[in-house]
Amino acid sequence: MESRPPDEERRARLWSRIRRLASDEGVPVGVRHVGLTAAAVLGARETVVYQLVDGNRCEPVSVTGPLGDWSSEAEITFGEGPALDCLRDEHPVLADDLARGGAARWPVLAPYALARGIAGIFAFPLVMGAIVVGCLEVLRPEPGTPSRDEVVDGLLLADAAMLSLLRAEPLPAGADPFAEAVQARWAAVHRATGALSAQLRSDRATAFVRLRAHAYRTGRRLADVAADVLAHRLSFHADPTAEPDAGPEPDGEAGPGGGRG
Repeated sequence: MESRPPDEERRARLWSRIRRLASDEGVPVGVRHVGLTAAAVLGARETVVYQLVDGNRCEPVSVTGPLGDWSSEAEITFGEGPALDCLRDEHPVLADDLARGGAARWPVLAPYALARGIAGIFAFPLVMGAIVVGCLEVLRPEPGTPSRDEVVDGLLLADAAMLSLLRAEPLPAGADPFAEAVQARWAAVHRATGALSAQLRSDRATAFVRLRAHAYRTGRRLADVAADVLAHRLSFHADPTAEPDAGPEPDGEAGPGGGRG
């Protein structure tokens, strides 16, 4: 019998790990299982899978833990990072040592990531046909140049993430409270973007930029800013140089920029 090419053997081995994780949980294979496998195979603390929405904007559709949740929101808020470069340039981005050169490329994100124990970030594109529709990002606690096998595994796992997104079966409510909380926050950001677009009589891309800019400037989480917009506690002016009108600021967590929520 003709043997399979080495990369196909690697693909089969990775899918075996992915299916085993899902089987152990008694649930259908999902993109989270791909992320957990990527973390184990690529020496990552956590992973994030992003998907493009509204044309050229992205958001996480799967994060494996709180570090990935915070780092993905920071990349989107700051408007810089390996995931965004991967989506824009449509090829892998291998930031193997953020302490050496990271600040020159990502002056806001790199210090933020390093302060939280992220020493390296790899991002691999999710490709549908000839179109990049997302990326798989792995957050590594130690610096280090990836081997050829690690790069191949990253690309194969990105393919697996793409297939899992296409074939995903919804989990019962309450099966993954962490994932549901992340999804709820981003759903609020979606709604707030639409509400702000109507308020400003602008397109959604412009409205989202205004949300991001306010979150960045005030050091708050995007979801907290979105909640204030939806509750009519925060009103933006058509003039982007004018500060939004805000009521009393609620207590909350420190956001990606390090301020109070």
